[in-house]
Amino acid sequence: MAVIDVHAHLEPRMLDLPAMLARMDARGIDKVALIPAMNDPLPGETPEVLLKTLRWLMRSCHPVARVVNGAFMTDEGHLRYNGKTYQIYERPDNAGVAAVLAAHPSRFLGWIFLNPHAAIGVDELERWRHVPGFVGVKLHPHWHGWRVEEALPIAERCQELGLPLLIHLGFARKGDWRVLADACPRLTMIFAHAGMPHFDRMWGSIRDDKRLFLDVSSPYLDEALARDAVKAVGVERVLFGTDAPYGFHDEGGGYDYGAIRGWVERMPVVAREVDLMLGGNVERLLDR
Repeated sequence: MAVIDVHAHLEPRMLDLPAMLARMDARGIDKVALIPAMNDPLPGETPEVLLKTLRWLMRSCHPVARVVNGAFMTDEGHLRYNGKTYQIYERPDNAGVAAVLAAHPSRFLGWIFLNPHAAIGVDELERWRHVPGFVGVKLHPHWHGWRVEEALPIAERCQELGLPLLIHLGFARKGDWRVLADACPRLTMIFAHAGMPHFDRMWGSIRDDKRLFLDVSSPYLDEALARDAVKAVGVERVLFGTDAPYGFHDEGGGYDYGAIRGWVERMPVVAREVDLMLGGNVERLLDR
């Protein structure tokens, strides 16, 4: 069984391709599904105390979570951190991912990053969907700042083509996953970071809908949250991901693909179910 990281980013300013391949090999990662970078490189590690606070606020459905998130955004829709501003890109670079897919077809898959707020929608999907290695569409209403219903034409086209949609949900109406799921009854959706920022309040709602999956990428989660997500929706609906190059680093400062893999391998389930989460579910979902 291949080990497949379903959620990572192509960001050579933080982790270049040779280093990425070396670190994948070091941790036994067979394939990585790449997403174009959507923002300027962020500095260092996010303090664990801040991450822990955000996780608690989101799990408890506390309204302060939305306020805290807004404190990190400028009026122009960019990121604000430690007194500096980091640009969010309206037009992520799908061509960069396409070049990596062509150079290393056995090691990488790709997500076509679209943004309906910037009129990057079905036309951009049609431009890239025939490129070998692209497997579906990535959407990010959370940072791109649009309401989920704005993506309906994209979701409908994905449904027609049988392509999965990976989405990082947002707060309030930006994050209402039911809009797309209800409108497109044959659409496969993967909710990034276990459905962040919704967590528990969405897991029960999707348990019986076999089209809907969670990935367990990013320090938006911790090991306990990842375990609770698996318990809530079942092992056949959870996918291994990292959010590389963001988050977890080893003692030498290099990205560590093994941190979240360790969460999955330590799940209180049988070995066959660990294999499903590490790659079997993705292979079935993508029919690969």
